[in-house]
Amino acid sequence: MSELLSLRASYQEGLAEDWLKGTDDVLAVFEFGRSPLDSNDPRHVPVALEQLGGPPMVEVWRCAGPIKTGSWDKLRFAQGEQLTMGHIALDLRDAPNMREASRLAYEILQTYLQQSPHQWPLKIWNYIPGINKGKGDEELYRQFCLGRADAVLIDPGDSPPLPAATAIGSPVEDPALQVYFLAAALPGLDVENPRQVSAWRYPRKYGPKSPLFSRGTILRLNGSQQFLISGTASVVGHQTHHENQVANQLSESLRNVHSLLEEGHRLTGDSHAQLDSLGMLKVYIRDPADLELIRETLESEAPSDIPRIYLQGDICRENLLTEIDGIVNLSRTIS
Repeated sequence: MSELLSLRASYQEGLAEDWLKGTDDVLAVFEFGRSPLDSNDPRHVPVALEQLGGPPMVEVWRCAGPIKTGSWDKLRFAQGEQLTMGHIALDLRDAPNMREASRLAYEILQTYLQQSPHQWPLKIWNYIPGINKGKGDEELYRQFCLGRADAVLIDPGDSPPLPAATAIGSPVEDPALQVYFLAAALPGLDVENPRQVSAWRYPRKYGPKSPLFSRGTILRLNGSQQFLISGTASVVGHQTHHENQVANQLSESLRNVHSLLEEGHRLTGDSHAQLDSLGMLKVYIRDPADLELIRETLESEAPSDIPRIYLQGDICRENLLTEIDGIVNLSRTIS
């Protein structure tokens, strides 16, 4: 069934450069534990987050080709027949502050999409060095949200202003703000989680500008549907649950994922989503010492055949210890 999927994403052993050779359907190869400033090919996306446990893996995206590559301002892209991957790495040593760097990244992203054949972002990943650094509204994540809002300039109202997204803290010593995305010619179906307040409606105590993203977005192409899950943590309503309890936080995160998948089923009327071998999970862990407990909890609560990778990364709230995102196959066919 994997050949029906518009985006064929997998974790693979081997070197990034080997996966970039000799195939005309590789849209992107993500290499972990390396600065985003080290990209040596538009399809090569280094990510500063270190992998925890297991053999070293890369994340490989494939789609219908041939693949066209190029650059636009500070953005590099790989464009297939139906999907585009783009990535931006801004050296923060050249930026006046995080707010300005975030604004610039999103202005570049939006300008690129306006002239692309694939104009609709489906998911955006944001990796922010030292995400929790700074007090109160000076925290870098809050400043990042301000810059993103400066660029988007949309009053969300009752609709999500942006698709699914992940925002995770990369090592404070890495100099790059990284933003990468998946886009298509048609918009996805944005989905909210009934257990959670929509991010753009968060109260003021979380910052001067709320995060602008959907809880998930469904990609619908080629008779298949894939659910792109936003970074999902132990938040119910808008409040953190299970503070200082990492296993319980992961369990709550999984409950949120299942709730989101159920909402996707309600909206589409298609078969229930399955956490299975056609999907993938990414587990972000603040403290590497929590890896084994996180691993044990996930193995007891999620099917063993769904591929997963564990990465060290800080979560957008200091009282959150772990977060998950991923891609889930929603249904085999569209009626």
